[in-house]
Amino acid sequence: MSRKRSKPRLTPVWLPWIRAHLAQYQQDRLVQQSQVLQSVSYEGILAQAWSEADALRVAPLWWVSRDMTTLSVDTAQAGGLPDVEPPSLTGFMVFDGGLPLDFSDMPIAVPSINAIYWIIDGSEPSNHGRVWIIRPHLYTTDPDIRTAHGGLPLAEIPQALHPAVTQVLGDILIAVWALSQEPRVCQTRQAQSSPLDRVPVAHDPQQHHVKMLVLRENLRNPLSHSDTNEPRVWTHRWIVRGFWRNQAFGPDHSLRRKQWIPPFVKGPANLPLIHKETVRIWRR
Repeated sequence: MSRKRSKPRLTPVWLPWIRAHLAQYQQDRLVQQSQVLQSVSYEGILAQAWSEADALRVAPLWWVSRDMTTLSVDTAQAGGLPDVEPPSLTGFMVFDGGLPLDFSDMPIAVPSINAIYWIIDGSEPSNHGRVWIIRPHLYTTDPDIRTAHGGLPLAEIPQALHPAVTQVLGDILIAVWALSQEPRVCQTRQAQSSPLDRVPVAHDPQQHHVKMLVLRENLRNPLSHSDTNEPRVWTHRWIVRGFWRNQAFGPDHSLRRKQWIPPFVKGPANLPLIHKETVRIWRR
């Protein structure tokens, strides 16, 4: 008995299928454009776009949970990020629930951002290590954009990015990469299919290559009491931001070096994580 395919959904197990169809849609569109733009001056641009679509087909897949998304955005907002190398030259990262960014001050309306396909174009030296040149392609679940671009669960946002947006998104990616290397903060899991996820057989084995990042649960309640010495009743979890400190090392701990202390979440694991500030992208 053949397995009936279910409707594609934006879940970790469907990411390989979504990635393949996004790349195919992009290349089909490039074929149409090449028939219209039959000019030598456009050949290089179309060839680069075709190469990027090919790279998307095999780009590593990431799924960032809602809590990890909240922590990553807050970490990027706080600044002072560590010097971390990209895990790969390309990657396709989906943020569960989208990025909590406010674009109301931008000159052009920007829809919600639910995924980033990044391409590393090299790096530049700086006083704090290297600055990676990150070229992000953005994807959204906006229904109007999805309908106009193939009807897939995700659609590429068809507009040029303001430099301020590119900078913020680059910082968020660096924050995710850094936090993913902190086992006390982040856990990596494999995608688990449900009865609703009847993925085509060709893409079913690839779901195990999706890197799911989830926040490591805090199994202990905060040791804090009220003025009456009674245990305090907590209503939510909150973020304790990371910072840099002079770490002692060497003979008799006589030497010092800068050490990044990553952020963490405090509060009972069964309570919601509250991030009171929305990151506003300012026009510069």
